[in-house]
Amino acid sequence: MTIRLMIVDDSSAIRGVYARMLEDQKNIQIVASLGDPRDAIKQLPSFKPDVITLDVEMPGLTGLEALQQIRQISPNTKVVMLSTLTNRGSKTSLEAERLGAAALLQKPGLGMNPAEFKRVFCAKLAELTRA
Repeated sequence: MTIRLMIVDDSSAIRGVYARMLEDQKNIQIVASLGDPRDAIKQLPSFKPDVITLDVEMPGLTGLEALQQIRQISPNTKVVMLSTLTNRGSKTSLEAERLGAAALLQKPGLGMNPAEFKRVFCAKLAELTRA
């Protein structure tokens, strides 16, 4: 099964890191890489992602606000909050879980080397699409 992934982060550099990290994963297809969560919400019906990665801090519409809208529009789409603010037990993490985030991961470089992050990230994507 191929996992259809939409990446949403206001940093084009971060989106590029995720894309390069996943380019050798034959079971993951990046269907969209967007910098604005409003665009992601508008394009949900077109791209039909299985999983969306969503940053928390973005201008205009925060990741938590976008999460609420995504869950209303596409309740079967899994959302992974991927941010520097999603450490275990944080206020942001608790709110994201309450709003329906399927998983919370910290961005790479915060105490986790890139290879370990890739392993955890790919395993989480596979786990979410099996559920």
